[in-house]
Parts: sequence; structure tokens; C-alpha cells
Amino acid sequence: MISRFHQPLLFLGRCLLAGGICLALAGCNLRERTADSTAGQSTSAPSGPPSIQIASPNDGAEYVLGDEILVAVRAADSVGVNRVQLFVDDQIVRTVSSESLQGDLELQAILNFVPQHADVGVVNLRAVAYRGRVVSQPDEITVVVRESHSQVIATPIQQSNVPFIPNDGLCRALVNVGLNFRTGPGTSFQIIHVLASGTLAPITGRNSAHSWWRLNVADRVGWVSGDFTTEYGDCSKTPVVAN
Repeated sequence: MISRFHQPLLFLGRCLLAGGICLALAGCNLRERTADSTAGQSTSAPSGPPSIQIASPNDGAEYVLGDEILVAVRAADSVGVNRVQLFVDDQIVRTVSSESLQGDLELQAILNFVPQHADVGVVNLRAVAYRGRVVSQPDEITVVVRESHSQVIATPIQQSNVPFIPNDGLCRALVNVGLNFRTGPGTSFQIIHVLASGTLAPITGRNSAHSWWRLNVADRVGWVSGDFTTEYGDCSKTPVVAN
């Protein structure tokens, strides 16, 4: 039999034991919530906004009205560049996105622009890169658009990854950004390798939705998404070779 003197002590001990159990359970729950709250989050921390550089053409290069200007850019970010944009005199003329949803730590891209009559004279080209909504400081150059070839004095100096595009009517695809070269027309197909930006290859077929191109690159046949390419020549007769 427990005396009246020991009953309060026993009651206090039971309370302390119950409290300890509750605290232990609470600690476990807190640890579980903390683990769950960080699951799936990137461990990479941004170290500032993205950066971008116009690699080609050179500042002051001259072009002729109606001739396409290919602008090669190099962008980088500590987390991933999602897209790059080209502005001509403050107007967006071209946007190129990364094929990866997470973006690329280093992104090389080619953006194209065809000057019209309103662009004759000095034209400002400005490129920016994005990580989500975070935008880089712009890189800018000026080029001169002439009305005829006889007026051109300073010819452009192109980078090695900016191809010459023949005007022979052959249907070709220019790869605008590093792009997966796959065994079939869809993201579920195996990747053969990654095509570098600036790759120019004949289009030998397409899918029925006109969204994937079959290319012949260095004697290898594969597929690329048309969302990341620019087409040249007469592609109206390109056969459908996959559904």
C-alpha cells in the first residue's frame, strides 16, 4: 500500500515519464517534417544571375538587307540557363530554350535575325539569358545593315560553330542549341549523342505531326525535336516516315 506521502511523488514521476515520451515523439515528428520539406529540392544555390556573351558576329560587322544574321551566344549559370533571347533595337526577335527543364550550366546557342528595310543603318543587337525569372546583364554589339553588297566595308568574322548555309534549296535543319540526337521521334527514345549548336544537317524525314525531324549527321541517322532547330530550303516535300 502506497502512503499519502509517496502518492504525490508517484504522480509527479508518471507526469515526467509521460512528458518525456511526448517530447521524444514530438522530436521524431519534427525530424520527419524537416526531411520531407527538403525532399526533391536542388542542393545548388544560385551564386548570382546568369551571364551571357555574344561570341559572333564581331562588333561593327556589316550585312546586306535581307541577308540572315546568325548570332552565336554563350551563357552560363550556377544552377541552369533556361533560355536566351535576342533583341534588335529593344524588340525581341528570337528566343531559344534549353532542351532540359532544369536548364544548362553552360548554354551555347545560335539565334537568327533577317534585317528588313526599317533596319538599314546601325542596328543594336542585345542578348540576355534567363534562369527562370532571373535575368542576366545584357551583352550588346552594333552591326551595320547596308542596302547592297557594294556598300559593305567591314565583313563579319564568324565563329567556328556558325555554319555557312548554302542557298541551294535543300531542306536542312540548323541546331540552335545543344540537342539530343535520338533513335526515334520522341523523348522516350534512346539518345545517340548530343548535337552541338550550329550543327547543320539534311532533313531526310519527319513525323506526321511535323514536330520531329529525321537527320543524317556524319553518316548516322537520328531524330531531333523541331522546337530547337531552324529549317532552311524547301522542306515541303519532306516525307512522313514515322507516326
